[in-house]
Amino acid sequence: MKKFRKSSGVILKHGDEVLLCKRSPKETLPNIWSIPGGGIENGETPGQAAIREFHEETNIEIGTDLDLVGMIDNFNDDGTKRGMMFVFLQNIKEKKDPELSKASHGHEHTSCKYFKSEDIPEQKGNEQLYKILKKVLK
Repeated sequence: MKKFRKSSGVILKHGDEVLLCKRSPKETLPNIWSIPGGGIENGETPGQAAIREFHEETNIEIGTDLDLVGMIDNFNDDGTKRGMMFVFLQNIKEKKDPELSKASHGHEHTSCKYFKSEDIPEQKGNEQLYKILKKVLK
């Protein structure tokens, strides 16, 4: 039996756009546009994990003023729940672009870009995040 996994991710919002990164073909949710994030380590709060993972995957330093805006349930192929992700939001005044080549875990993504609400790709396997993104961009 696999261990229940808790993770955290950050929606970085600049004005009417959010930053999404395209998952590498070798990662979980291959080729899906998603938010930077990952597993919560022992002793970390979900917010601390979100900040650490965001930096590891984008090489962008973000502040600690995060707002919890949603939770995503992750399921196995048989429909059993295998984990959950805490989704945080940080609004920024100046656009920050990821430097995947300088990020310690930048290999987890093939590219990153900012999307307006109407341009966010709706993809199978990412429906819960899509709803949160649309709510954040209202």
